[in-house]
Amino acid sequence: MLRGAEYSQGFQRHTDGSLIAEGGRVQLRPGQVEAVSPKIGDIHQVSNAFDDQVSISIHVYGANIGAVRRAVYLADGSEKLFISGYSNAFLPNIWDLSKESQAL
Repeated sequence: MLRGAEYSQGFQRHTDGSLIAEGGRVQLRPGQVEAVSPKIGDIHQVSNAFDDQVSISIHVYGANIGAVRRAVYLADGSEKLFISGYSNAFLPNIWDLSKESQAL
């Protein structure tokens, strides 16, 4: 967390496919770090802890985010798959493997 504060809530899949909150909601403040991964649980929701100010957090991914299949989830557990894109109008993105992986 860089500035402000945010809430982070982890989720797990229930046997019927729906998502259930896991543990309590954590508040992150500047200097604090939270880790998520497929091995320890990576379905999570973050939100600004304040109604009247901006909060800034930095998200670091351990893979090429332009080629990793990800998902957003609805409360019923249904998911929408996507691959994050890059936006760069001036330089080619030599790290974007999403087109190569589609050709395989």
